[in-house]
Amino acid sequence: MITEAPYQYPPASDEFGLRREPSPAPPRTVVEVPRIPGIGDALAAARSLLVQRIEEAREAIGTVLADAPGDYPALPVRPPDGEPLAHHAHFLLSAYLHPFMSTVFNGEESVRLPVSGKRLKKVTRRLHDAVEEFAARYAPVSALAERLAEEHSGFRAATYERTAAAVLVLTAWDASAVSPTTERARSLLASVERDGRIRLALFVCPPVDFTRINGDRPERYLRDHMHGSVLSRLAGRLRELFRGLDGAGVEADLRTLIGDTDEDDYLWYGVPAPANLDRLALDARREALLGVVADYLTEEVPGARGEHPRVFGGGTLTVQRLSAIAPSTECRNVYASVLATPYDHFDQRDIEAEKAIMRGLWEPGSYYTGLPEPDDDTLTAIVLRKFATYAMQGRLLRELEPDLVLVQTERPPLLRGRMLNAGWDGTGGGPLPTVDFFAPEED
Repeated sequence: MITEAPYQYPPASDEFGLRREPSPAPPRTVVEVPRIPGIGDALAAARSLLVQRIEEAREAIGTVLADAPGDYPALPVRPPDGEPLAHHAHFLLSAYLHPFMSTVFNGEESVRLPVSGKRLKKVTRRLHDAVEEFAARYAPVSALAERLAEEHSGFRAATYERTAAAVLVLTAWDASAVSPTTERARSLLASVERDGRIRLALFVCPPVDFTRINGDRPERYLRDHMHGSVLSRLAGRLRELFRGLDGAGVEADLRTLIGDTDEDDYLWYGVPAPANLDRLALDARREALLGVVADYLTEEVPGARGEHPRVFGGGTLTVQRLSAIAPSTECRNVYASVLATPYDHFDQRDIEAEKAIMRGLWEPGSYYTGLPEPDDDTLTAIVLRKFATYAMQGRLLRELEPDLVLVQTERPPLLRGRMLNAGWDGTGGGPLPTVDFFAPEED
C-alpha cells in the first residue's frame, strides 16, 4: 500500500475566493456535462503560468517595497494557506501594482521607483493576462459546480468545486456517452465531502501464460511480471486519466482489485485444472503479485515531459486480490441466483455475444492459448458462471466502498455493465458508477 499525508481542507471557497453556499433549490433535470478534451492539462498549464506570473510580480513588488514611499501593506511571505491563486493575484494587482503604476505614470508628479515603469507595466500586464487565462480555463468548473449545487443540495461549496473538476476530467476521458453520470456525480460528491478526494476502482487481469499449465509446475501459468499483460496495453491511456485529475487539482485514491478468481469461479468448471496444480504455491504467487502490480502502476518511467508514474502517482493506492476477499452472504446469493436463473438477468444475445468473445480468447497467441478449447455446451456453462461471477463482483465492489467509481477497462462496456449490475436487480439501487475505457458497442 502506498500512502501519503491526509488531505487538509482549505476554506470553503472556489479558485477565485468567492464563498458560496449550496443552493436550496430543489433537484432539477440533469444537464449533459460538456466534453472538454484535455481540460486537466489546460487547467494545469493555466495554473502553472499563474504561479509563474505571481512569483514574477512578487519579486518586483518586493524590490519596490524595500525603498518605496507611501503606505503599503506588508507583502505576505507567500500566498496564505488555502487562499486561491487568482484571489492572491488580484490582491497583488490592487494593493501594489496598480498603485505603483499610478505613482510612476503621474505626469509631473510621477515618482521614480526602484523598478522601472516599463518593467512594472510588463509585470502588471502579464499577471493580468495570466489571471484572465486562468479564469477562462476555470469557467467550466465554476459553471458545473453551480449546477451540481442545484441538482444535489446539502454539500459544502468546496465540495462542489472539486467534484466539478473531477466530473469534467472523467467525462472528457470517458469513451462512453452512456455512462451513469448521475450516480457518478453522487458518488464523487459523497467521497469529496467526506475525504476531500475521489475514490476510483480498477480491476486488473492477472498476467498469465497458460502454455505452462501442462508443465511440472503448472502454477507458473500465473506470471510474476506485468510486461505484455493486459494492463500494460492500457497503461498509457490510464495514465492520461490520472494526469488529467492531477492537473485539475483533484486528489484521487485508487483501489486496484486483481481478478485472480476467474479460474476457480468459472473457467475450471469447463476446463479442469491440472491434477498436479499446487494450490499453496499458486496462492504464494498470487500474494507476490500484489507488490508486482503496485510497483508497475507507480514505477517512474521516462517520457517526453520527463519522468512520470507509469499509471498512478497520487493519493493512496490499495492493491488487493479478489481471491483473498471473502464474499459476503449477499454476494454468494447473487452468484447462486444468476447461475440458477440467468434469463432473469440476461437474454440470449448477451450469452451469444460473450461466447463469441471467449472463443476469441482461445485463438493462437491469445489469453487462453495452451488450454483445451471447450465445446459449445461447455462454453455456454462457462459463460453463465462468468456472468454470475461478474454480478457477484459488482456487488462486492459496492460493499467494499459504496462511493467508488469504477474505471471500467473491459469491452464490450454495455454488456460488462449489465453483468456487474445484475446483483442489484430489484434492490432499487442505481447502476454502478463507471468511466469507460472503450466506446460502447451497438446494443
